[in-house]
Amino acid sequence: MNGGRRFLLASVLALQNSSFIYPSCQKCFSRLILVSKRSNCPKCGSTGKAENASYRYKLSLKVAESSKLFGITVFGSCLDAFFGLTATALHRYIQDHNEISETLDSDAIQNLLTKAVEICFIGQSFIFGVTNFGNQYGRGSDSNNFLKQHSDHKREVRALIACQIVLPDP
Repeated sequence: MNGGRRFLLASVLALQNSSFIYPSCQKCFSRLILVSKRSNCPKCGSTGKAENASYRYKLSLKVAESSKLFGITVFGSCLDAFFGLTATALHRYIQDHNEISETLDSDAIQNLLTKAVEICFIGQSFIFGVTNFGNQYGRGSDSNNFLKQHSDHKREVRALIACQIVLPDP
């Protein structure tokens, strides 16, 4: 995209799903397919050992800016600070805990993680660095007139992709 990143200040209304990490290709960041002990990238063809797979954050949120709704998916290491560790480290922690502990099963751990993410994100405002404004609304869109141009679609949820998320200054 020629226009680069645009910024959107929005409040989080809900999580779109509870899957926050995925096995990621080191070359193209696509979701890897893990079969038995091998990993395969359907996009670029990379292969490797499943145990060596890296993981990446993917947080899908429903957000509101004024009276407009957006679906924003935040990808990558910009979420490390919010989770307190990398996606690969979180995956290893969950896997190691499942192997060691008999007190919580994987569903209970996922439910606890989902609840923690809901508590940390829902109701909070964030500035999202969105990369696909131009793809959604044409190359002429900019952060100042983007929302004004599309105010006639108040009930339609726009799908945006963010590679940056920060808390606004108080």
